[in-house]
Amino acid sequence: MNKYIYAEATEDYWPQIKSIEARSYNDAVEKIINKYAAELDDDELLTYDDWESFRDFLNEFKAIALSDLEIYEEL
Repeated sequence: MNKYIYAEATEDYWPQIKSIEARSYNDAVEKIINKYAAELDDDELLTYDDWESFRDFLNEFKAIALSDLEIYEEL
């Protein structure tokens, strides 16, 4: 399992570093999408399967900005 990190910023909070453990990049993206779909109670988020489209949607409609998703050990 790899550890992936990303930053999250909202209108109300300064950017925060978040992490998730996953087997692959795609698995990490899927886990993060599922997490936000549950937290925001928005099943429309589950229709996204790529990081860029998901980030764009969150930024435009939910005022949540996410950074790139990076493997922790590569930083």
